[in-house]
Amino acid sequence: MRQKHCVLLMALALGTGMPRQVLAQTETRTAVAEALYRQARDLMAAGKYDEACPKFAESQRLDPATGTLLNLAACHEKQGKLASAWIEYSDAMVAARRDAREDRVDYARERVAELEPKLSRLTIMLAPDADVAGLALELDGASIGRAVLGAATPVDPGEHQVRASAPGKKPQVFSVQIAAVADQQSLTVGRLEDAPPEAPATTPLASTPAPGAASAGASASDELTLRPVPTSVYIAGGVTLALAAGAGVTGLAYLKKKDDAEQRQSSSSHDRALLYGRINLGLWIGTALGAGVTTYLYATRPAQQRSVQVVPLLAPQVAGLGVTGGF
Repeated sequence: MRQKHCVLLMALALGTGMPRQVLAQTETRTAVAEALYRQARDLMAAGKYDEACPKFAESQRLDPATGTLLNLAACHEKQGKLASAWIEYSDAMVAARRDAREDRVDYARERVAELEPKLSRLTIMLAPDADVAGLALELDGASIGRAVLGAATPVDPGEHQVRASAPGKKPQVFSVQIAAVADQQSLTVGRLEDAPPEAPATTPLASTPAPGAASAGASASDELTLRPVPTSVYIAGGVTLALAAGAGVTGLAYLKKKDDAEQRQSSSSHDRALLYGRINLGLWIGTALGAGVTTYLYATRPAQQRSVQVVPLLAPQVAGLGVTGGF
């Protein structure tokens, strides 16, 4: 089955190049994630947790894996960030259960149970006069909803900031210091001050033409350059799409004929498969050529200019301005 996918990806890559690029990017992300994971393991073994944890986190971002997540949780635990480790062990327990790795499920469950009583927690509350319309709260830069108010939320040790803002009010930041283990702190968001009224927007005055300028009889010309898409581009693009669709269909047919030939081991089946393969290759080549022609026609399409002139119009009992030019 993997061989079929590789053949189909190669055929698509001949036509557009996109699947090959995506595959290369995926392989690169996986390779970088593996390198970061190994570096982080060595750094954690050497006790350099401040250097190891960011590498584990980046490896997990590039190529999520349960083992990497467990190592990241262990690194944060060693670093003293118990809330982060507790959340990561919980996520790893869910991932390990999905992967049917009961050994990892048991390990993560044990770490969650051991860390939970050691967690420091922060409870955010509002002063009676602080609840105004449109109030928005952020904890350490992350937006939090009103549901978090009054709930003891696990947080890592250190300084934490709550930013409060509302329409017509001055934003204000409230800070609290959290100890390392089992600290219980609360922070009350007070009333926000009114913001100063905004100055009304001023509209610049239009410049007044100098007297006699209208009677000078000078004409103004505005050259507008357009590049409309010609019909040939649409035709070439339509043909290219049709070729690509035919290539996709014949590619699948080729794979089926190839499987039949391998199973039957007959020369006639092999010849039919070879014929479909040649047709498929020809269609992909045609698709590539069509894409090139379409791109060329679009890039070299001619410019169409139109000139608009405003001239004085004088006639018996008529005076004004006239517009001439091509559109």
